[in-house]
Amino acid sequence: MCPCGLKARSTVQSCYTVKKLHAFMMRHLRSIMMITWMDKVINKDILDRTGLPSVEDLLIRKNLRWTEHLMSISPGRLPKQVLYSQLSSSQRRRGRPRLCFKDTIKRNLKLRHIKTNSWTSLSQQRDKWRAIVK
Repeated sequence: MCPCGLKARSTVQSCYTVKKLHAFMMRHLRSIMMITWMDKVINKDILDRTGLPSVEDLLIRKNLRWTEHLMSISPGRLPKQVLYSQLSSSQRRRGRPRLCFKDTIKRNLKLRHIKTNSWTSLSQQRDKWRAIVK
């Protein structure tokens, strides 16, 4: 299991990308704070000192904000059609099916302790949604 909590085989690339983004962020925070490897300060302490959230948390926030935007646009627009569409017929590959965007939304909602059956109505209430997403 990777540090961002992703288990599916199809998310190997995104897990790899999250690890690289985390390393980039920590490298530059250490540089800004003038902390070297000889100081033996762990990443969690650096994030606590700066008051910044982790890269995974930032990505989840961005995903949920985009989800709010998708729910607010009209049903005829292409992004909303893609959200609710499914492939009619295609050959599935062997193994576990790849995660679709809806599955990613549900996973992020569960990580934020938001009920997955009522998120559509909650996302229509902008103030409440943004308070939960923060």
